[in-house]
Amino acid sequence: LAQLHFPKGSRSLQQCGAMAMPGHKLLVHIIGATGLEHMNHFTGDRPFCACEVKHLDQNVPATKVETQPVISGDTLSPVWDEAWEIEPWYQGEALEFTIYDEGLIGKKTEGSATLPSENIFPTGFSGMLPISGLTNALLQVEVQVLMSGQEQYMVSQPPAYSIGAPASGILSYGAPPPGTLYNYHPSQTYGMPQQGQQTLTYAAPPASMVNVMAPNAMPQQTEAPTPMQETSPPAPEKLAVSILQAHGLQHLNGFTGDHPYVTCEVKNNSKTAVVETKPVTEGDTQNPFWGETHTLEPWIPGEALEFTVYDKGLIGSKTQGKVLMQPELFYPHGFTGMLCISGLPHALLHIIVRPLGASKEAVKLDEGSKKKKKKSSKKK
Repeated sequence: LAQLHFPKGSRSLQQCGAMAMPGHKLLVHIIGATGLEHMNHFTGDRPFCACEVKHLDQNVPATKVETQPVISGDTLSPVWDEAWEIEPWYQGEALEFTIYDEGLIGKKTEGSATLPSENIFPTGFSGMLPISGLTNALLQVEVQVLMSGQEQYMVSQPPAYSIGAPASGILSYGAPPPGTLYNYHPSQTYGMPQQGQQTLTYAAPPASMVNVMAPNAMPQQTEAPTPMQETSPPAPEKLAVSILQAHGLQHLNGFTGDHPYVTCEVKNNSKTAVVETKPVTEGDTQNPFWGETHTLEPWIPGEALEFTVYDKGLIGSKTQGKVLMQPELFYPHGFTGMLCISGLPHALLHIIVRPLGASKEAVKLDEGSKKKKKKSSKKK
């Protein structure tokens, strides 16, 4: 069992009403990077990438793995294709990827990318992360949650954890040794649903508990069973959708020139909610920049978003590709990053999605229900 670590002067778990978070094992696959800079002019570039778990408890030893340096080929767009199993990892902890360039004496930092906890659990992540400090540089990684570690449950509900926020009663554990490399089968990226993949489900708590009578206890009267009440559907919400930029589009309109634009549509069977950017008509139209933010509503929790990249011509539009974004990726914590565009090799779409709360439709429904309740109370 993992040891419980209490900072000096902190309360016990029973006092603070906390529950030790279950640990998980992660599969971290560092694939490659693009757009690195030439830093070592004398020895030549030797880039490598390190991945570190950003532990919430500052007293926990570091959990870190790193790739071998790339010493030949295109060192500005290196391919590592290395994977490890690391454990334990706890919800609320981010992964930080740092790219270095190894020299004769020491190493230089190219840049870093952070993958937040909410983009890891429970569905994992597969895609491109922008590298801070480098213009148009991207890191391709895949992270999967493999299994749960040992769990310790306490008496009350777990506290809300946030990255960087200290919390008493966090599990303290030693850093595991780096795992060995093995044959890895990468999963498909977002926008290309994987057939036959079983999604994670969670058991709901039982609706009632079984009463066990103590010896010589008087039997209690049981009430007649009440009919089950229908659960109301989730209320409509609105989303802030920022469509920033695309990389690696194709040249489709040879006569008029390319005029790419993007639509974002809620995938549902009822009302259609769609937003659309303006076409880019000048500059680099194969790597267009839109930088537009739209409010998308109504959106019901559980519905996916579909982004479609078009190229506008004189007569109609041609489809460049699509991205299907599952709700687990952006709800409730939001999403910022690059997603692969299906149908286009190496093409990426940079987007931000943020939940904004109840939509206008939900507010109208709530006001209408309140008016009905007032009328019924007056009649009585």
